[in-house]
Amino acid sequence: MGLSRTKDLVNRLNIDFTEQCVVTVGGTNGKGTTCALIEQICLHAGLTVGVYSSPHLISFCERIRLNGELIAQTMLCEIFEQIDISRKETAQKTIELTYFEFATLAALKAFSDQKVDVVILEVGLGGRLDAVNVIDSDVAVITSIGLDHQAWLGDTKEKIAFEKAGIFRTCKPVIIGEEAPQQSMLDYAQQLGAQLICRGKDFIFDETSNLVSIHGEQFSTENAKIPKQNVATALAAVNALSRSVFSGSDNVLSRKLVTALPFLTTSKAVQAIIDKTQVLGRHHVLRQQQNGEYCAVILDVAHNEDSARQLSRLIRTYSFNTCHIVAGMLKDKNIEVSLQAFSDIQAHWYCATLPTARGEDAERLVRAVNSSAQLNENSKVDAFGNVDMAYKQALINAQSNDIILVMGSFLTVAAVLAYHASA
Repeated sequence: MGLSRTKDLVNRLNIDFTEQCVVTVGGTNGKGTTCALIEQICLHAGLTVGVYSSPHLISFCERIRLNGELIAQTMLCEIFEQIDISRKETAQKTIELTYFEFATLAALKAFSDQKVDVVILEVGLGGRLDAVNVIDSDVAVITSIGLDHQAWLGDTKEKIAFEKAGIFRTCKPVIIGEEAPQQSMLDYAQQLGAQLICRGKDFIFDETSNLVSIHGEQFSTENAKIPKQNVATALAAVNALSRSVFSGSDNVLSRKLVTALPFLTTSKAVQAIIDKTQVLGRHHVLRQQQNGEYCAVILDVAHNEDSARQLSRLIRTYSFNTCHIVAGMLKDKNIEVSLQAFSDIQAHWYCATLPTARGEDAERLVRAVNSSAQLNENSKVDAFGNVDMAYKQALINAQSNDIILVMGSFLTVAAVLAYHASA
């Protein structure tokens, strides 16, 4: 891990964002949905927007969005060719790039060439040494801090928080989406002189009333289709972005026909955007229950303990007899803790083996569920060789007053999306 390779290529490719506003979004969970809501509000305000997000579910092009649309394959291939040529233009050896560095450079090149107004960059891993951190952000966002990728980031939340705080910049706004942020992150922000904007102090999210209070305005998350705390974090980021847009005449955005409002557009419009924004695979209702004919299908890429607990709380807000849980996970995740968050729910488990070297066998998932002291006495646990087999059986078994939940990994959700696409 390191930034030198990416920095070298940024210079060679003439990537420049001096006239754009850059929002960098880091954190353990909630990055993709936070990016999506910021994106939708900016687009509604008449700004052009580029979003870099990962990983993808079906098409690699999902990682790069230009004005709400996936990047064209032809444009992407042309950019990849430019990167490949540039990394070989040296009297010394060719610059070797990781998969993520190649993807990041492609996104940055696309956004620079298209001269979008707002660039939204989702951190892939950590922050300090992540490839997106070669670009200085105007607004930095930390959605949450949880235990994930400990081998790279450290084995405590304090260590992980410090790595993620690496996206902060001097005198620039920093949005903290958790009410009790780690001290290492706060200390680093203070050391830099960053402008801390913290949940619970500068903006409020009341989980009981489903209300976000910020800048004298209130917004409801009751009908939100993305995690509700991420709505609050995204609104805080848009508010900070709005101040950045109109902070001086030198910024190209201040010369655009954008209404100078705390959230770039009217509060009524923002509420409508909150209600309709949905992200593929994140609390994604694939099939609604209709007229008692079949059950609902919910897809969620929750793949670590914090996101699993959050998803468990969400599922309990639904009314159902049995939850049919199709689960597939990677070996390096905390499988036991993640799955046991659902163990007291009356469930029929369909544990699936995932492909690739990182994919875990179904038998380990079965053991993880069965080992819980809280396992509901009416629950059943079965193993399957792949996600398709598990999901097909869930469709057969589920009754109209049940729900099907697909979770545990991007690979698990992608397999179900692919199944429906080909059905």
